[in-house]
Amino acid sequence: MNINATLLGQFIALLMIIVGVIAWRLARRKSEHPVLVTAICTLLCRFPPFGLLALLLVALKQDRPARS
Repeated sequence: MNINATLLGQFIALLMIIVGVIAWRLARRKSEHPVLVTAICTLLCRFPPFGLLALLLVALKQDRPARS
């Protein structure tokens, strides 16, 4: 079975965008440094299993305490 490199690159680019948006929305609630968390999740999407694993770790992290 042949794997088209262009199609694989487009899949990874689309996955980076989707995971970046989801990571940003989650990281705002769960992290003190949402930009750093989003960048790490997005860059890890170059290897798709690692990107999804990073997103899972962010999703399972506890929320920050609310400011009073």
